[in-house]
Amino acid sequence: MTDLLTETHATTRLATVEQPEYDVGRSVDLSALPGYRLPMAGGYAVLDHATGQPMAFVDETNLNRHVLLDDTVAWHSADYCWGSGYVTTEGGSSQWNVPMCREVRSHAVVADYALQGSGLALTVTRTGGNCLTERYEWRNVTARPVVITGLGISTPFNDRYPGAARALDECVNAHVFAGGAWAWVLAKPMDGLGNRLGLIVRDGTINAYAVDTRNHVTYSNVRGHIMLEVTDRVLNPGAFGGQQAITLSPGEVYTLVWEIGWYASDEEFLAATKAPAKFSTLRIELGSRIEVSTTLPVTALDEGLTVSHTSSGALLTSDVPGVHQVAIGEGKQRSHTEVLFHKSLRQTVNDRVRYILNHQVAYERDGKLAGAMVATDIRTGRHVIDPSWNDWSDGSERIAMPVLVQRSLNMGFLDADLSVPAQRAADAWRDFAEAELIDSTGSCRRGSGQQPSEFGGRLYDVSWFVDFYTEHYRASADRHDLDMAVKMMDRAAYLGGEKFLCIEFAENTAAVSKLLEESGRFADAERIRSRVIASADYFLEVGRALPYHEVSYEQSMAAPLVSLLLQAYYFTGRREYLDGAKERLRWLLSFGGPQPDCRLRDIGIRHWDGYWFGINRQFGDVFPHYWSVLTAEVLARLPQSERTEETRRTALGIFKANLANVNADGSATCAYLFPSHVDGRAMSQADPLANDQDWALNIWMRMIREEGFPEA
Repeated sequence: MTDLLTETHATTRLATVEQPEYDVGRSVDLSALPGYRLPMAGGYAVLDHATGQPMAFVDETNLNRHVLLDDTVAWHSADYCWGSGYVTTEGGSSQWNVPMCREVRSHAVVADYALQGSGLALTVTRTGGNCLTERYEWRNVTARPVVITGLGISTPFNDRYPGAARALDECVNAHVFAGGAWAWVLAKPMDGLGNRLGLIVRDGTINAYAVDTRNHVTYSNVRGHIMLEVTDRVLNPGAFGGQQAITLSPGEVYTLVWEIGWYASDEEFLAATKAPAKFSTLRIELGSRIEVSTTLPVTALDEGLTVSHTSSGALLTSDVPGVHQVAIGEGKQRSHTEVLFHKSLRQTVNDRVRYILNHQVAYERDGKLAGAMVATDIRTGRHVIDPSWNDWSDGSERIAMPVLVQRSLNMGFLDADLSVPAQRAADAWRDFAEAELIDSTGSCRRGSGQQPSEFGGRLYDVSWFVDFYTEHYRASADRHDLDMAVKMMDRAAYLGGEKFLCIEFAENTAAVSKLLEESGRFADAERIRSRVIASADYFLEVGRALPYHEVSYEQSMAAPLVSLLLQAYYFTGRREYLDGAKERLRWLLSFGGPQPDCRLRDIGIRHWDGYWFGINRQFGDVFPHYWSVLTAEVLARLPQSERTEETRRTALGIFKANLANVNADGSATCAYLFPSHVDGRAMSQADPLANDQDWALNIWMRMIREEGFPEA
């Protein structure tokens, strides 16, 4: 491209086509989009004729990658086009979308907006070059001071799952770091290949982010519209270390400038962000310290964190377990992030098991139902059991609790006074499960309150029952436990399990087959191992076109897929399984980003679990979600030839991040809703339901035993 500003003359767009609920929208030919083009090194931005707002960021090496939502997506509209936004002042609120005037220059597009009722006017200038530079200037046009309490800009990244193949081909995982003056977004291709789009704040601050249009009919398959917030004091003044108001004197201007460009790798992008500080780690055990290398002042933003200044920056320490907020710099250069000081894994496990035994066993019920372990509202201690809401049932993901109790006891993690009550509770849970959750065929249902017709309706649960029976067998040496594990695996295969990506299927097959061989049951061992091979062959054949699960595509499909192929490789030594695993590992790692925040770094994006599992039933980004440890598990299980210090560091960091979901008293949260607000409801808080988060502890302990992974 020789001209800095050119215009395409296509006059039509592809029409919207009705799609299944999980596959909303269709592909658009980016090269045919009508509009102005501003150059970016390696591509260009297409700007709408009428508004001057970007409709697409085009990577010339991959025209199929749709970084932004487009108007073929039913729930996306012009109200959320790139650069639209809102402002709230003490005088009123205003939104902007269509400019009152627009000027096209040889190097830029300039748009002016009248923000009626707010006392402000806005000028947006977009300039092409090596990066696309966007400059937002809010000017006080009154004769009195204007106090801004809310200010957000729409950045509609195409972070959704329109079926696995299309997601991998077209969509991005948008990793947001709203760290004040140190703020950026990295949009990574979902298949992990090719250029990334990076947005870096160069002047001004982004102090939070929010998500709009999240509560709609597509449920778990879309993330919503990401809003980058200069401040969210109006809705959530305490979020992200504290949101400040912005006061503009008459005629004064608040300026926000960011650059948008293509980057070949995460490392290239991170170098371009010019980080003002470097942390030795973001998560560390109590009694240790975090080194911060910076020339700027470092300040604790909560009472639990202590800052000691050094010649190279600062040392952070804490005696209070949990996440702590820290600021770097002052004034307009102030940045902020958060670090985690946690108890040891063994202390955390003891805390959780003690809390489960005291608060999450349904002792009040009659007969064998009293052996269930259930979700609990930690505010009141009240058990939350709802047979009509599967994720509040007394089965399914709640199986994490008996697995945790039995595994921690088997591995010698528990204090002596917990040993007898822990085993008694595990035994009672087995009796409950066999009376209420498993039928004579080995099929299971999600809760004791479900109808008998529901047996066999969910394959995910089978693997978790097998996990429990394997652990219980290690304690009891009772052949019945091993028989039940095999029976349920056989039943799952009959129900189509070889074409379904069950979490922990590969790991449990390996564990059970080993126990079977130790018992002399070689034929049974070979039979269940053969299913891993058959399943691996099936998923290699379908490639990117993964079948629909409970979500059309997600991190907890990609991780079991990689684990499946790794286990097939371990069983056979055949290279095609390892090669397939390595290719799909890129898909998996794309879900995690490099944000310098203890809740975010390397944590897979999940944005629906708070709705299904939390007591607040709220959609929105959950960080960290416990299934993020599936990524760590894959990294821990890589062949020795593929393991590096980086894979070990990443895995350990993910495991540690999930300790943030366990409180000092052993209570816990199933979902920390991270954004400042979601659809106008203040978030950045932990849901008070202790429900299913213990899988994170279970899998870390499993990797310690089976892979020699470190505890700290």
